[in-house]
Amino acid sequence: MSGMNAWILDFGMNYKAAVGGRELFHLIDVPVTFDVPHAPWYCRKVVSWQGRLLPVMDIAARLSRLEQEIKFIAVVGYQNNRGEQPEYAALQLDAPPRQVSVTDDQACDLPENSSGWEQISIACFEYQGEVFPVLGLNKLFNAKPVLASVQ
Repeated sequence: MSGMNAWILDFGMNYKAAVGGRELFHLIDVPVTFDVPHAPWYCRKVVSWQGRLLPVMDIAARLSRLEQEIKFIAVVGYQNNRGEQPEYAALQLDAPPRQVSVTDDQACDLPENSSGWEQISIACFEYQGEVFPVLGLNKLFNAKPVLASVQ
């Protein structure tokens, strides 16, 4: 059985996930970003790419609430509905992505302690002893922010 291509993304702080082989469009290795006032803690920057301002999501900050320095930005594309023009956004990375080949045999469940991943992932697979959630990009970028309850 031949595998599907995926990109493994390292968000830093031991947070890693994957996107489909056709969802990663560009890697920016010296990103210039701009602050967005009043934006959620995990998406406080935008980057200019091909005449568009793209939101830059920090997955590690979203899951841990700890912000970190931007080293790389991955421009990703997704469709909200089949046949529509793609939407573009950006993910903050700690290291360059790596491409792998994945088969259905590698599918697995999210780990028990996967707090936060279930809200933004659509699948999960095991590769070389590590478990990688597969991001649902339309789910991730169209989700309403999860706000901590005030007590």
